[in-house]
Amino acid sequence: MDITKIGKFIGALHRRFQIAMNHELTLPEINASNANFLLFINEHDGVTAKQITTELAINKGLVSRELTRLEHASYITRTPDDSDRRITWIRITPKGKAACKTIRQLKQSLWDQVLGDVPANDVERVYTQLEAWSEQAKKFDQTK
Repeated sequence: MDITKIGKFIGALHRRFQIAMNHELTLPEINASNANFLLFINEHDGVTAKQITTELAINKGLVSRELTRLEHASYITRTPDDSDRRITWIRITPKGKAACKTIRQLKQSLWDQVLGDVPANDVERVYTQLEAWSEQAKKFDQTK
């Protein structure tokens, strides 16, 4: 087995999902990239752009541009911290929550198509392993 191909498969799977998401999404100002940001914001009660950058391994410029897009479309709000004005809290709006429901349904539909009748315990095993590898790869962030 050529272990270096794991990255190729993961990358191709990710890109194909991004293309399918961009094709299927009909929400104004939502694309595959910022849809993931919106889901992340929805899962946390108040986050910072730095947290999004770190957790999703996305560069600051892209995060900033997409957050501006989401804010202008009223999916999120950005509020400066009362005690430290350098910190801006990002929160989801009701419109953003509704968009997340649509995004999750679309993602579920795409995964259902890919996974077909793969047994649930196999999916769980892959999920657990990918999660562990993702955590392990965070070490690369500290080598900068």
